[in-house]
Amino acid sequence: MEIFNRNDFVDLSKKKANPFISIYVPTSRQSSDGYKKDQIHLKNQLKDVTSKLEQDYKMESSQIDKLLSPANRLLEDHKFWQNNSDLLACFLSEDGMDLIKVPVEIKDGQNFVGHKPMLLPMLPELSDDGHYYLLLLNLDQIRLYEATRNTIQEILLDPEEVAVSFTAEEEEDENQKQLHGQGGVGKAGAMYHGHAGGSDEEKKVTILNYFHRMTNMLEPKLNNNPLPLILAGVDYLIPIFNEATKYNHLLEGHVSGAFGEKDMMTLHQKSWELVAPHFEKERLKRKETFEQKSADGLALSNDKLKIIKAALTGGVDTLLVNTNHKHLFGTYDPENHQIATSDKQENGQHCLIDEAAAKTVEFKGKVYMVKEENMPESAQVAAILRYPL
Repeated sequence: MEIFNRNDFVDLSKKKANPFISIYVPTSRQSSDGYKKDQIHLKNQLKDVTSKLEQDYKMESSQIDKLLSPANRLLEDHKFWQNNSDLLACFLSEDGMDLIKVPVEIKDGQNFVGHKPMLLPMLPELSDDGHYYLLLLNLDQIRLYEATRNTIQEILLDPEEVAVSFTAEEEEDENQKQLHGQGGVGKAGAMYHGHAGGSDEEKKVTILNYFHRMTNMLEPKLNNNPLPLILAGVDYLIPIFNEATKYNHLLEGHVSGAFGEKDMMTLHQKSWELVAPHFEKERLKRKETFEQKSADGLALSNDKLKIIKAALTGGVDTLLVNTNHKHLFGTYDPENHQIATSDKQENGQHCLIDEAAAKTVEFKGKVYMVKEENMPESAQVAAILRYPL
């Protein structure tokens, strides 16, 4: 799995077509039925989309078959389903198909047909609310995971892009010294001198140099979608890593122990025990911040059209969306700064709440999907503003 970051989200949000189809289906990491259940989820969504295209877009069967053919071919591609995450997002238009697999839980499949992608279900992937990275510091091979309370998945790191193995570099360096009688160039592309037989202090310096190289390669990837990071590994490696890292979202504490490739589920359980208090503290902090900003006229929860206008023009710092919100269909006139709403979707209209969320992300704000009981005044949307309206 690769990191789905904010830039990917923004690029996707700018795509347009008529029609543009968004499909989300829950998927399984492991299956006892050959992933048939996952395939049925997608098949059912495609059937529903077909009905919408016939009724709402008056499309001929041949046109629909051509548009949906890339997704229909997935139903026969058994290898595709063997590398699932928890959510499959499928976007279809005349320009082809985009597929994204992410560790985000959804209960049921859903689809949306309009003129642009529906992206609200993807927002938890970008949010730091309950979403975190776990970095296993194993000198044979570091491993990076993305996790939530109920999910975890490894993010595969390319050895050509990130120095993933201290041991491999040291062995390569020793081989180079035997061949040439001097230090060699390791995998990471920097001059590297092994000290396998040196003192503990020399070994510490060697590991620190490795961590400097590794973090310089890894952290730009993390910063594309910055989430809290928790470490795992034997105790003596943690302070060495902390000396090397510049990542601004590293959490205190670590999962202590010598772990390897087969310990992912243990790491997940132990890491969640460490990060859960952090997320609860952040939720309380957001609630307090909202109340303070509201008193200053910089937060809204009782005027969704005003909030949407602010979001569409870059005025929202933090947008809160009720997980049980209802679609609000309509159009926005940027020249007159006016919104027209409809009781139901007409002429391929998009959900204005989804548009507000996408624009908030584009303007480098934050968006959180919030349970109704935690929403201010149980509102559909609420916002912390960048400036008074």
